[in-house]
Amino acid sequence: MSLYKVIGPCVGIAFIYYWFTRNRDKEVQEAEPVAVSEIETQNQTPNMSNIYEGLNKNQFLERVMKNVGCHINMCKIENNEFHVTYQGEHFTIVYSEDSPYISVYDVAWYSAELDDIDNLSLVRQAVNASNLQNIATVLYTIDKENACVNVHTRQCCIFGSYIPDVENYLRSLFENSFKQHHNFYRHIEEIRKEQHV
Repeated sequence: MSLYKVIGPCVGIAFIYYWFTRNRDKEVQEAEPVAVSEIETQNQTPNMSNIYEGLNKNQFLERVMKNVGCHINMCKIENNEFHVTYQGEHFTIVYSEDSPYISVYDVAWYSAELDDIDNLSLVRQAVNASNLQNIATVLYTIDKENACVNVHTRQCCIFGSYIPDVENYLRSLFENSFKQHHNFYRHIEEIRKEQHV
């Protein structure tokens, strides 16, 4: 008799638990998916690329550069280039409205006199060694008018509003040039030390 007194309430509790969980699961399944998607939309952070929609290449570049703290020295729309200063360094950005690519130049940040053959040799070796780092291309040009060799960096890359976090992407391009400055000067010093050993 006592066994029935124990089994009865257990079965009753099990039935109530089953009925409660079954109805709760049914309510969750019947909930409108729109409500869930509305909550998800409210929790999403705004897409930063939306602030650049509808701009042409010139407007887009100008706005991104201002947002990363560039000072635009001059904008030559007819030549499709910007001359900007970023953290004290002067850059030239060349673009085309119908191309997804831009070229970022950091021009003449190191010079050597043409008469100094030893220094020209150092420059050539340091340029070649820096390019092994594969960050930004280091190159040099001969300025016959001023009788010197100038060292530059150049990067050609895709650039558009479809790039995630486009502002940090542009910052990284500028930083690549600064890294190559460091690599170049480091290689100059290393080569000098090797030559004096």
